[in-house]
Amino acid sequence: MTKKIAPALWAGLLAGLACSGVQAEEEGFWYGGSLALTSDYVFRGVTQTDEGPALQGSLDVGLANGVYAGVWASNVDFDAPDGIDLEVDIYVGWTLEFANETWLDLQLVRYLYPGANPGFGINYNEFIAAYGFRNYTATVAYTNDYLRSDESALYYNFGAEFPLGDTEYTLAAAAGFNDISNVTGSDYWDYQVGVSRSWDAITADLSYYDTSGFDEDVQDFLGPEKWADGRVVLTFSWEF
Repeated sequence: MTKKIAPALWAGLLAGLACSGVQAEEEGFWYGGSLALTSDYVFRGVTQTDEGPALQGSLDVGLANGVYAGVWASNVDFDAPDGIDLEVDIYVGWTLEFANETWLDLQLVRYLYPGANPGFGINYNEFIAAYGFRNYTATVAYTNDYLRSDESALYYNFGAEFPLGDTEYTLAAAAGFNDISNVTGSDYWDYQVGVSRSWDAITADLSYYDTSGFDEDVQDFLGPEKWADGRVVLTFSWEF
C-alpha cells in the first residue's frame, strides 16, 4: 500500500517558508518551492513507490552569487519490512552561469530514509555535476557509498528538451547509464521521453520511462524486474 507524507511535515515546511518571506526581501536572498503529485515516483528508471502514486515537495533558498540549499521529500514504498515510507533529500549547491546560455551546477545531496528498521538503513551522499548548453544537459553523479553498500557508484545522463513548434508544449528526452558494477557486478541504462506544458506556475508532464540491462544481479539489489519495466507517468506540479 502506498503511503503518504505525514501532514505534520508539510505543515512545518510551509510554515517555515511563510515565515522567511519578509527576511528574504530585506536581506536579498531568494526562496521558492514546489508541490507535485505523480502517478509513480521513478528514479533513474526504477519505481520508488512500488508502482503507486507519490506526493512530493521542495523548499529552496539561495543567494545572488549562485549558492543555494534546499530540501525535497516524497513518500516511498519498497515493498519490504524495512520500515521506510519517506525519502527526504537535503542538498547544497552552486550554479555558475556563462555566456551563450551555458551553465554549470555543482550539488551535494544527502539522501535520507527516516524510520528504517535495524539493518535496513540506506542513507547515503552523492555529488552531482551538471553542465548545460542551451537545450542540452549532461550530468555526472558520484557516491562512495551507494545505498550504504560501502561501494562506489557513478551515474551519467544526457538529456535535451525542445519546444514543439509554436505550441505551448515541450518535448524532452534523456538517457542515463547507471554504473553500479562495484555493488552488483552489473549495470543498466534508463531512458525517458515526455511532453510537458506549463500554465504560469502549474506544469503537467506525461513521460514514458524504461530501462535495459536490468538483469538478475541488479534486481537482487534494486528490486524485481517489474519495477524497471516501461511505464507512462503523469505528473502535475506547482512552483511557488
